[in-house]
Amino acid sequence: MPPPPRRQKRSLLNTGGEVALWGDPALAAKLAECLAVDPELRLPFTHGFHTYPARMHPHTAERAIALFGGKSGAVLDLFVGSGTVALEAVRAGRPFTGVDIGAVALEIAWARTRVFRGGEERLVDREGFEIAKRAARFDLRDMPMPDWGTEVESWFSPHTLREIALVLDLIEAVKREDLRRVLRVVLSSVVIRLSKQASDSVTVVDRDWKPWPPRATYRLFSEKCKETAQSLGLLAQDMRDRGVKPVEPEFWLEDARVVKLPKGAFAIGVSSPPYPGTYDYVFHHFLRYPLFGEDPGFARANEIGARREFKKGGDALKKYESDMTQCVKNALDALAPGAPLLLLIGDGRFGTRDVPAADLVRDIANRLGARVPAGASQQRTEWSFGARAGKKAEHFILVTRG
Repeated sequence: MPPPPRRQKRSLLNTGGEVALWGDPALAAKLAECLAVDPELRLPFTHGFHTYPARMHPHTAERAIALFGGKSGAVLDLFVGSGTVALEAVRAGRPFTGVDIGAVALEIAWARTRVFRGGEERLVDREGFEIAKRAARFDLRDMPMPDWGTEVESWFSPHTLREIALVLDLIEAVKREDLRRVLRVVLSSVVIRLSKQASDSVTVVDRDWKPWPPRATYRLFSEKCKETAQSLGLLAQDMRDRGVKPVEPEFWLEDARVVKLPKGAFAIGVSSPPYPGTYDYVFHHFLRYPLFGEDPGFARANEIGARREFKKGGDALKKYESDMTQCVKNALDALAPGAPLLLLIGDGRFGTRDVPAADLVRDIANRLGARVPAGASQQRTEWSFGARAGKKAEHFILVTRG
């Protein structure tokens, strides 16, 4: 897979600002409460452990489950991403099923939802420290370039790429599977920082990039392991303090359009589907695929609403509407009668035409015999192609059927 094309797209600023209400006043007020988060507040527990483009704010997910999900019952997320809804379902003691087309996303979500017992999360710090110490003693001149290195070598200094490969090899030698998986995600969380890529959301070479000094990989990895162990410890302590027994979440590598879900099995659905023509998640994770042994072909073929497809024009918008209709139908069919489906979705752009996401969701609901009783909308700032700033709305929308 070639390196992603150069682009200047940046993420929407995803929190803060005045909220406009529409539809049923009481329901809209609840949706607004979900969006009313403090953008300066430090992300709690493992929510800040791994960067991810356009993730939902944890307080939005937490409040959505509490205000709309009843006192019990399973939670569904057809676009699990890095697992914000998954973690809040675990914290609420609720069964959870999450679907995504990317193994990278699912591994991040799995790692973030670990609730260790007896202080075992400290093993993440201990193993990370030992791996970094062993790696620092290794002579990289004896380290061949890994087979996967040729795909990504233009994005790293040669010594940094070899350091990443060495740390990955040492992770694979860890005996406990759960620790291996968490440590692999920790390495994933620092790999963009170690690369020439500008950021998670900006998949171009950083104009101010400077090579990292030798052994920087080991230091960053060890520091991140320590930070992750502390975050996992806070999560475990929070669960104990509140007397909540965690339910192991389920993560499915599936296409949300066609995944076979049990009918009527879920008490609430909370998802942030791909915004129309806004992101290219396949490109965002390009440098991470080798760490997880993932072939991005499945994700590339099944990504919905990708920016690269919208730039081609043609029937991209029509296909997005069709794809989203299938996804919403799948979610509604899996929900108990009358159970809420909450969608966090932002406006898009198709050529010179704005794509109002709220109107799109209303049209989809009408086709499916469902209702959109209320919504809450908030303006977001977006910078596209350099310094030209614009405004787009992001919407939290309630969909019901039956």
